[in-house]
Amino acid sequence: MKRILVLLALSLAAAGAASAQAPAGTAAAQASPEQQAQRRTQYLAKELGLSADQQAKLQPILLAQRQDMLAMREKVQTGGRQRGMGQELKAAQAKYTEQIKAVLTPEQFAKFDQMKDEARDKMRERRASGQGR
Repeated sequence: MKRILVLLALSLAAAGAASAQAPAGTAAAQASPEQQAQRRTQYLAKELGLSADQQAKLQPILLAQRQDMLAMREKVQTGGRQRGMGQELKAAQAKYTEQIKAVLTPEQFAKFDQMKDEARDKMRERRASGQGR
């Protein structure tokens, strides 16, 4: 009986410790779309030197973009791979890129575009090395 209680206590302690540890890299996934858009706006403000007016215009664009991406992800997860999803994603990206371009100066947009290309290259490198999802 005593041995069973000790094993039960150990298993509960192990289960509690395992559930208390969040997997690495999940903070962004747990943040709300509003929080994610706010963080992205702050990051771009720092990197691109955005004015307060530009930040105010950019925030709702980034929020709508994040919400659209989450909706597309949910659609794929609930219904499996959807035909034409790649085209839908490209169209959404083009739409939001044009909206962002309208807010930024040509110099800021050139840097934004460069940042986007660098991020895409890093993602390809991670996938090629087997570290992607």
